Amino acid sequence: MGDGNDGENSSNYRSTLGILSLGLTIETPMKKINLQELALVIAVKEIDPTLITPEFLKYSQIVPADWEVSGQPIRNFQGSQVNFQNGVSVIAQPQRISFAELAADKAPDSLVSAQLVIKLVDVLPSIDYIGVGINMRGYIDFGSDTRQARDFIFQNLLAPGAWKQLGNAPVQASINLGYTFDDRRLNLAINEATLQIPDNQTSAIALFNGNFDYDVASTIAPAAHTQRIKEIITNWHRDFELYQEVVAQFMLTDSVISFPSLV
Repeated sequence: MGDGNDGENSSNYRSTLGILSLGLTIETPMKKINLQELALVIAVKEIDPTLITPEFLKYSQIVPADWEVSGQPIRNFQGSQVNFQNGVSVIAQPQRISFAELAADKAPDSLVSAQLVIKLVDVLPSIDYIGVGINMRGYIDFGSDTRQARDFIFQNLLAPGAWKQLGNAPVQASINLGYTFDDRRLNLAINEATLQIPDNQTSAIALFNGNFDYDVASTIAPAAHTQRIKEIITNWHRDFELYQEVVAQFMLTDSVISFPSLV
């Protein structure tokens, strides 16, 4: 499952026509992988989105009482959203609850979303939890030359072909990959984007959206759902580390993704 906040958080990131904010930096031998956002999504059979309010989150001690709300909360039966000034957002829809956290200037161990999800599950144990999504949004920065980001995707990741020359404007690419490991699957999407930096400058980047989905409902007995949800969330670092390892390989190899040429 995705992070469930594409509409609500569209101001945080956009594709090549938009902007990304700065994030956590992880060093690699050739480039830097910057984590811009972590989103933890809990799939449920049903929930009333209007339950999620700043008052509920604070009185239930899911978030600290001194957290300040940013902007006007959204609250209706289609979806509710509460944004906090520290970069954490809580989004509720009829079949999912998402905790999204901006990672700017934060070490992985200092991210708090996982703790908040576990507190929510403890506060609402009677909800029928059916799945978990662990989502990371990161990027590789190529500086002010937009050609570097395009070359990274079109020259390093895609094989040559006449298909690149079609149309009246440069072709845009979105690459979707699925990696299967022993006990989990990583869905990875790669796109071009631009990054807003100080002094109204921008950098060309390659955007990496990673997603791990866990189906709880069909794998274990209902009585164990809550505990399994908490175990997955507690161990989110395992998925984060695997995401880093996979993305790092794109800077360490010259291999390309095969794409059929047009005759």
